[in-house]
Amino acid sequence: MDKILIENYEIMALHGVNPEEKVNPQRFLVSVEMSTDFYEAAKTDDLDKTASYSAVCKVIKSFVGENSFDLIETIACRLAKKILLTFSNLTAVKVTVKKPDAPMKGVFDHVGVSTELAWHRVYLGLGSNMGDRHSYLDLAVNMLEGDDNFRNLRESTRIESEPYGGVADMVFVNSVIEAQTLYTPRQLLDVVHDIEKAGDRVRKERWGNRTLDLDILFYDDIVLDEPDLSIPHPDTHNRDFVLNPLRELNEYLMHPFLRKRVKDLKPEKLTFPTEEK
Repeated sequence: MDKILIENYEIMALHGVNPEEKVNPQRFLVSVEMSTDFYEAAKTDDLDKTASYSAVCKVIKSFVGENSFDLIETIACRLAKKILLTFSNLTAVKVTVKKPDAPMKGVFDHVGVSTELAWHRVYLGLGSNMGDRHSYLDLAVNMLEGDDNFRNLRESTRIESEPYGGVADMVFVNSVIEAQTLYTPRQLLDVVHDIEKAGDRVRKERWGNRTLDLDILFYDDIVLDEPDLSIPHPDTHNRDFVLNPLRELNEYLMHPFLRKRVKDLKPEKLTFPTEEK
């Protein structure tokens, strides 16, 4: 991936915890490393096909100079997001904020923080088998579209499917969402739970009836296995109501653990345990 660099851009601003730092401007040095593909810009010598560092500097100066925060951590994180939302051809950004004149004793060159932020491709499975099923899926889609931490959102065709797992007893409506997100996997899980809560989801039993269900199916090509979060979703390859919508969106998507493309995945015949009476 190509990089665009801005090093130690100096801005006078009012940031800090101490009262005097809100009154007396201090020096802040901002460095930005932006990831993009500028092959076409180099090929055509066209500034519109890349991110103009002059335009980026205007965003930095405006954001850092016109706001006032207690923490330079806040500056770095919010500026990183501002840059990615402003320049759509960027895929990732690293922001470093230095404070050379920090009000503390000792001999030092500067204090500083650095953060990285990037767009990640995710696939989410949606399902509902209670109440107005399509309205619940609409709610989820609308909440995702209204969150600026997502972009390029696409929903597959919605399909009906028989209950999975031997517990639920009503037909589901399912779809899959493809999107890019700025959230980490853990942050995305929190967002998914918030959307389910907004859809009146009550967690009573595994594979039971539910108003709204969202699953993280894939997140880039990572493999993650934690007590409350597994990526890819462990049952993705066993569910036609997931695989068929996935094939519609991207049949060449590679399962990072099974090392097979979605178009080649076939559900296994499963027997689900039932409780003894």
